[in-house]
Amino acid sequence: MLPEKKNYWFPAKRYGWGWGPPCAWQGWVVMLLFILIGVGGSIVVTLIVPPEQVPLLEIGFATFLILFLMGICWAKGEPPRWRWGDRDRQSPESVAERLAHLKELHQQNLISEAEYEAKRKEILKEL
Repeated sequence: MLPEKKNYWFPAKRYGWGWGPPCAWQGWVVMLLFILIGVGGSIVVTLIVPPEQVPLLEIGFATFLILFLMGICWAKGEPPRWRWGDRDRQSPESVAERLAHLKELHQQNLISEAEYEAKRKEILKEL
């Protein structure tokens, strides 16, 4: 059977390692909260903490917030790996192989006609 496509909040970057801007509303909410908590936390630290301790606490707070955001991206984003742009896109051969495999499953009556057509359209949409 073909793997189901997950609904990611953060797509992978086209070049390099990591994630790009959010592609789902949940991801945008996470980014908005990240900014609001970052700015709000910075203001609170500046107002409450003695001036000589502010830089160290700001660095610690920012580090914690960034690691927390990376954890959310890791859990809700595409799996990270190094990417090289268009070279990483699915080649027509692999699409052809997936279509051939799907046809084979259908001919062996392992999937229904409706499921075959739905999966076939899904694969062709990727081109």
